[in-house]
Amino acid sequence: MIFDSIETKQKILSQFLELVEFDSWSEETLKKAIRNSNIDDKFQNLIFENGCLDLIKFYIDQQNIKSSQLIEKIPDFKNLKIRDKIKKSLYSRFEVELENKIALQRLINFYLNPNNFLSIKYGPKPLLQSLKSCYKIADSIWYNIGDKSTDFNFYTKRITLSKIILCSLFVFLRDDTSEFERTKKFIDIQIEKVMNFEKRKAKIKDMSFKVKSGFLEFILDENGLPKSPKKILKNLPFIRLFKF
Repeated sequence: MIFDSIETKQKILSQFLELVEFDSWSEETLKKAIRNSNIDDKFQNLIFENGCLDLIKFYIDQQNIKSSQLIEKIPDFKNLKIRDKIKKSLYSRFEVELENKIALQRLINFYLNPNNFLSIKYGPKPLLQSLKSCYKIADSIWYNIGDKSTDFNFYTKRITLSKIILCSLFVFLRDDTSEFERTKKFIDIQIEKVMNFEKRKAKIKDMSFKVKSGFLEFILDENGLPKSPKKILKNLPFIRLFKF
């Protein structure tokens, strides 16, 4: 047996998700899951060196893969508008979590547990892990969409989507509608808010550009050189009023 293989980790994760329905998301539950997988828990450091934190990373990666597989089955996905691609991707990401709502709630409790924050083993790591997990999901979604950005937009897109994922998660955990319709509606509203904000921002940029261009045209001649004070003065609106 290769202790750090994907297959071994998947086996342990499966056992863990069953146990966490009744236990907390903790190192003790992880050890139980390892033993239930017929592996001596003394090998834990070879499999999940950082315990629950590494288990979370593996869990997020596995769920991202499942979500990507669902996205591949969406008809004509490549031809959808960006906003619709994001919506469908988020729907798929939450769909793979339908069976793990209790586990997710336990995971949030783990993230926010003040005892973990004050412990020597964890400190602020669980809280930072929660933010990294949202970012990782967002990055996976943008990758599936085919995002090619490499500038500052690369990060702003992922941070914005991370916020939507985090807020949607809390709605999802309390969503008792069939096909998590309440969560989908919440996602739709959040996406529209972002799109409207981007439109307003684009208009402001366009207006700023026009103002800047007008100002440069006012003070520079056709050769791009500064006009003389006399010429600038002549073109001032209140000066032109006095021309006969």
